[in-house]
Amino acid sequence: MRPFILAVLLIVVLPLHGEPWGKDADLARMASPLECEVPPRCKTFFVGQLAEALIDLHQNFISQCDGPRSHFIPSSSQYTLTAMRKYGFCRGLCMGCDRLMRENKEEWVYRKIKNGAGQQLKYNPVP
Repeated sequence: MRPFILAVLLIVVLPLHGEPWGKDADLARMASPLECEVPPRCKTFFVGQLAEALIDLHQNFISQCDGPRSHFIPSSSQYTLTAMRKYGFCRGLCMGCDRLMRENKEEWVYRKIKNGAGQQLKYNPVP
């Protein structure tokens, strides 16, 4: 029963895409000039595709409604997606979790760049 519910949610919910709203909606639409190239697909078949679907759900629905909150370029969800596609599910997930633990306003040793809105963000692409 659970796989059926998950399949229905993925089929019904993923195609729905709304415009962001709220005070950070303009920031969500601006693309970063330093977007990194994303490899085509995760190497791990089933688990990787499920993780990519969940990240896609987060990027296209939750983040659009909630607004951008990442202090990094690329965002932590994009970093995790790129790492999973480049290194495989397990290593990419570990790299993404490590990145999430560093997601705060504290100063780190990262190079800072400005995004499209003029905010200074930490630049930390997938190695």
